[in-house]
Amino acid sequence: MSKFLKIVIPAALVMSMLLGACAQPATPQVQEVIKTVEVVKTQIVEVAGTPVVKTETQIITATPEPAKKNLMVFDWWTGPGEKQAADAMWKALADKYPDINLVQNPVPGGGGVNQRTVLQARMTAGLPPDTWQTLGGAELKGYVDAGQMQPLDDLYKELDYANKIPGPLAKAVTIDGHPYSVPLNMHIQNILYFDKPLFDKLGIQPPTTFAELIAACDKIKAAQPDLTCISQGDKEKWEDAFMFDSLYLEQAGADNYVKLYKGETDVTQDAAYKTALENFATLKKYMNSDNSSLTWDQAVGLLGQHKAAMTLMGTWAIGALTQGSKMTPGVDFGAVTFPQKPDRILLFHPDTFGLATNSPDDPEIVKDWLRTVASPELQIPTDVTQGGLFARTDIDPTKFPDPIRQELQKFVAANPGKLILDQHGSILPATAQPVYWDILASFLAKPDVQKTIQSVADMMKTYNVKDGSAWYQWP
Repeated sequence: MSKFLKIVIPAALVMSMLLGACAQPATPQVQEVIKTVEVVKTQIVEVAGTPVVKTETQIITATPEPAKKNLMVFDWWTGPGEKQAADAMWKALADKYPDINLVQNPVPGGGGVNQRTVLQARMTAGLPPDTWQTLGGAELKGYVDAGQMQPLDDLYKELDYANKIPGPLAKAVTIDGHPYSVPLNMHIQNILYFDKPLFDKLGIQPPTTFAELIAACDKIKAAQPDLTCISQGDKEKWEDAFMFDSLYLEQAGADNYVKLYKGETDVTQDAAYKTALENFATLKKYMNSDNSSLTWDQAVGLLGQHKAAMTLMGTWAIGALTQGSKMTPGVDFGAVTFPQKPDRILLFHPDTFGLATNSPDDPEIVKDWLRTVASPELQIPTDVTQGGLFARTDIDPTKFPDPIRQELQKFVAANPGKLILDQHGSILPATAQPVYWDILASFLAKPDVQKTIQSVADMMKTYNVKDGSAWYQWP
């Protein structure tokens, strides 16, 4: 069928036809025809006294529809509190840029384990999304080293974003002097959550050291023998590394924690590592026996169901407890950073988004998304819902509804030097991480201190952790 409709019609009627076509529903065939209208005007004129038919042709084309602004995003927020937070992100984007069409590809799996597998397959095939969720530090560096992400110097300058976030957070997304992603939060890893009514009833103070934790567990087991003292879900294994980090931090201190994951510590000679493993084995006696079959959110759910007295998890557990278990912070549960000796250090990692080198859509559309990520309009509803702290320290901490994060946000703003990247996607190179998780998960299943120490020492050498983590500096 021709795309042109040739008609003889007065020109004055053309616009009314086009407007009428826009106003009335039409079949696809009619819509195809009326994209272009060829208007033929005729009139009779006299030439040297002889009537002559004069024909004038005019092509009138309807205004084309604007091109769609697509944005393909990969994220892994699908758990309780996480899905609601993701919805808050998409709403913030729609509010700021209603003409952007979101194409979302969420992949289930806590901590992004499954998402990374799918993402890497797409990267290998040369089919990256426009932007994807990535942790700061070593994980981000892996994408940058592979040439898969573009630097964002101009965007950071436009937003003055480096001055809106803590220095350690800015360093976590800066590789070779250039920022490569925009953080929307800070997740504090080492948080101990507890059943507040139970603690009040038994007169227990929230533990801030390993000795206090064991003493609390003994008192809880004496009062309620069938109650799990501290719940753990390590089906994906990274959860064991999280718990061990807190135990090691207390024994080693901040400086030595950093040195360990930069490969600068001889683990075979590290008394702090040995003691932390022994404490980890002791703590297993107070855990739920089905730990290896539970995910992190299911373990947190045990606290939410009052089947466990405590759980050790990152700030995202707040979203799981409030959204999944319908608990009220400060009433149904409390939280403290753990440990708090020899110093109160916050182990953290950020969720961030960047710009693909080979973005399938318009890079300017992706930058509009990143402008949204950096905005209070996204961070406030998203972080309040999901559980992280605000990346921006110029947001009022009272925007958080709970006293837990209000206090944490104020502490971070006043003490940015107390922030240290954790090993989870941050200091320890990405290639070494799953191996390390396997080692600690195997230890918890069958504790063997000397064998585990040797396995960690071998892992540090095999994956050349010292060179791979040399980029990170603290403080």
